Amino acid sequence: MSNNQNNSGNFMTGIIVGSIVGAVTALLMAPKSGKELRTDINNQVGTLKEKSGEWKETVMEKGSEFTTTAVEKTNQLRQVAMEKGNTVVEVVKEKADQLKTATNNASDQLAKDTKDMTDGWRETVHESTDDIADQAKESIDEVQAQSETSTEEVTEKTKEMAEQINNSMNN
Repeated sequence: MSNNQNNSGNFMTGIIVGSIVGAVTALLMAPKSGKELRTDINNQVGTLKEKSGEWKETVMEKGSEFTTTAVEKTNQLRQVAMEKGNTVVEVVKEKADQLKTATNNASDQLAKDTKDMTDGWRETVHESTDDIADQAKESIDEVQAQSETSTEEVTEKTKEMAEQINNSMNN
């Protein structure tokens, strides 16, 4: 935009300078008296002043138009950028919420699975402990039964031997 104003300003300056040089050259080349020449120069200078005023107004109008257009475009771009920025923020928030939900769900599922496995292991340990206790009780009962049987047999044999010894000593 600034570049356009510089180009327009340079162009207008070139027109004004060119017009002045052309007018002065035409007046100086024309075969006239000094008074007529001065009058013509004054008339041409007046005309140039009017034209330069018109050109100045034109340049100012164009510059104002360029400024207005630039401000409008800047505002439009700013609005589009803000909308896009808001959209990006919303998408990021949405994705963060989705990630948070997925993470929470995964954590909850992991906790549930871990609890289920722990409960299963606890049940297996209790069942195994009960089975081992039952087997130990059965083994103890068998040992006691065999021990009682053996004790009775030993007692009987001891009595038999004592009787045999008594009989042999009496005989």
